Amino acid sequence: MRCLKSVNTVRRDNYHRTILKGVLSWFVILCLLFLVHNFLVPGNFSLEYNGVAFLALIFIYPLHKALYILASFKYRSNISVQFVRRFYISPCIQIKVKHMMPKRDYLFSLLFPFFAILFLLIVWMMMVPIWNSPVFLILMAVHFGISYPAFVLANNIRNLPKSCFIEEAKRGYSVLISD
Repeated sequence: MRCLKSVNTVRRDNYHRTILKGVLSWFVILCLLFLVHNFLVPGNFSLEYNGVAFLALIFIYPLHKALYILASFKYRSNISVQFVRRFYISPCIQIKVKHMMPKRDYLFSLLFPFFAILFLLIVWMMMVPIWNSPVFLILMAVHFGISYPAFVLANNIRNLPKSCFIEEAKRGYSVLISD
């Protein structure tokens, strides 16, 4: 294996800048969801399911990380999970795969949590009239905001050769190609 490219995502995509863009995308999606809801059902918010949606809002971040680990289950012996404190108060779960992964598996593990949770939220919305709850709309927007860094990384990786391998480095990731 030889290294085709080493990308320093810490320097290029600063963590704080990525979080800020994720929060901004969360806010834009929230505004769009409220506008669409207001056009479809004007002024008809129900407070009936706010408690359940708030519990889902609390558990969406750990569920997102658990689904990422589930998608990387084939490489479970090389996964390290650490609890890191960000912004001096916010506990974050940092997951690193210490072994190289094929590009296809890496992209699948990045995007699986987004599509799985989105599917669960849509099914929940169809089964129970929770889409009238403003907290549920906030939950949907937070889900999109949490997934923003994965989409940025997937966008960076999608144009790489099909047969390459991705290895997470200390400050980003390396792209490896077999000789």
